[in-house]
Amino acid sequence: MRLLAFLSRCCRHRLLVTVCLAATALGGACGIGIRRDLATIPPGQVGFDDMCGLQDYFDTIEAKLATPPTLVSAVDMENQANARLQGGKNRFSFETEFQLKQLRRVLDENWKSLPEPLAKADRIDIEVHWSAKAGVQRVVTDSDADLIVGRESFALPYQVCLSELLFGAPLYRQRRLMAGRGLPYKALLGEENKSGGADAGTAAAAAATASSSASASASASANPAASTAPTPTAPPTPTPTPTPTVLSTPAAKPAPTVAAPAAAEAVPAAPARPVFKQAPPAQ
Repeated sequence: MRLLAFLSRCCRHRLLVTVCLAATALGGACGIGIRRDLATIPPGQVGFDDMCGLQDYFDTIEAKLATPPTLVSAVDMENQANARLQGGKNRFSFETEFQLKQLRRVLDENWKSLPEPLAKADRIDIEVHWSAKAGVQRVVTDSDADLIVGRESFALPYQVCLSELLFGAPLYRQRRLMAGRGLPYKALLGEENKSGGADAGTAAAAAATASSSASASASASANPAASTAPTPTAPPTPTPTPTPTVLSTPAAKPAPTVAAPAAAEAVPAAPARPVFKQAPPAQ
């Protein structure tokens, strides 16, 4: 009897261990996993290259065209040994269409095996532990975040894009200023509104031009008399005819008068030879 009781206890123990191992393996297979692993890339490089696609998200919030997720609860803690090293636990709530669209996009691109209620939830909360050094907040890397949908909570493994989404506003503002980007003129709610890396200031300039044209049209419709009355035109200004410039040629100086050479003085004639009379012939 004792032997049977011992064997039965051993069988129950083995069965319990088998069930526990199966549950652990099943739970690990059904939990949320990492789809895109960026652990080998420095966090600063991830933000600088905008690998999470959050530049337009933060630009829209900075332009006051959308609101950031609500901070539902916050617990701050300070390290007694190092006053500069702080930490805490924050819970953020995503409720608006803009917030939910951006959150679902980030989750779909970087995590897999997400819960089904996530796609149709009207509100999604994320609770994270964070640490700060020199005033820069980041999600801790050694603890899972909590993804809360309705009354259910799911463990969300660490991935750098979660830290960028929740605490990346100062970094992306500096990145925008360094790149010389302008703020968008309307919220980014659809794929067609994404700048695709182009300068948002170009779109803003186009919008300003369209607004000026619309204002001019509204003024014309508000005052039809002014728009229909002919506008007096100024008489045409005659075009001056260019006068050809005649260069005067200086008169030639008269040639100096050269006096004719005086007649050569007469050379005196040689004296005439004396004429001798012929002597009479001798007698």
